[in-house]
Amino acid sequence: MGFSAERCLNGGSLPGRLADLDAPPERLFLRGELPRGPAVAIVGTRHPTPQFADYARSLAKELAEAGVAVLSGGAQGIDTEAHQGALEGAGATVVVAPAGFDRPFPEKNAELFARVVQNGGAYLSLVEADVPATQAVFFARNACLVALAHVVVVVEAPIRSGARNAAAHARKLGRPLFVVAVPPWHAKGHGCLAELRLGARALAGTKDLLKALAAQNLHAVAAHEPRPPSGGYPQQILAFPETSSPEGARASVIAAVRSGASSSDEIGLATRLPAGRVSELVLTLRLEGVLVTDPLGRLQIDNSPI
Repeated sequence: MGFSAERCLNGGSLPGRLADLDAPPERLFLRGELPRGPAVAIVGTRHPTPQFADYARSLAKELAEAGVAVLSGGAQGIDTEAHQGALEGAGATVVVAPAGFDRPFPEKNAELFARVVQNGGAYLSLVEADVPATQAVFFARNACLVALAHVVVVVEAPIRSGARNAAAHARKLGRPLFVVAVPPWHAKGHGCLAELRLGARALAGTKDLLKALAAQNLHAVAAHEPRPPSGGYPQQILAFPETSSPEGARASVIAAVRSGASSSDEIGLATRLPAGRVSELVLTLRLEGVLVTDPLGRLQIDNSPI
């Protein structure tokens, strides 16, 4: 399938949000383009009941129509429904895969993965195009999937499942975690009940996810709608190759302040840099005289004449 050349991402070209992982991958393989804007990961069982499969699909469609990228792992079941729903909503979706593009897992999803890339989404793999899936890659795939997401949703999951592994990564990385509640007699959803006991939020609908994104200063805007003037700092993007180097991180902090971020917390939200790194850069830029504070203590660029 030669419609999209595969690119190897490594070093400074890796998405910056992967730095939140204890052991980020050294390289990834990408076909297509990582979307800009907020992203929600939808995961769940490979053998869903029809009503939960339908819900995953409709949820992904509504998110896509609202301008939110949908991430999932490309597996059969809930993952497949999430990707299909995003495509139906004419939005971007990313397959974070455990296998190479030419050795898709599952094989029957090869056509789906091709459509994802052809329609402006991406196929992001931990291995090269001709490498099949192995058991060892699945948990690492889950970690990357969750790290790239701004919010994680578990639609239907047994007690022992890959979706619960993703949920564990969400708790560890501080990603907002929602689950679709199930009745206590529904064995395929006992993992969701367990996640609720561990602190996950019960999902009432798409509005819950949009509110969780807004709390991170991430506001979905449908592709066909004009983007309103933000009056604030730039919206988050999935890929931050420029912030992985010291020069890039410095430039991203300055850009965030120029766009309206006036505190370390706001800079952190705008750049997704770790809090410690933001504090270090702000201190350095203040000592250099690049940043100053106004009478209210808000950070700003020093535009005073020399």
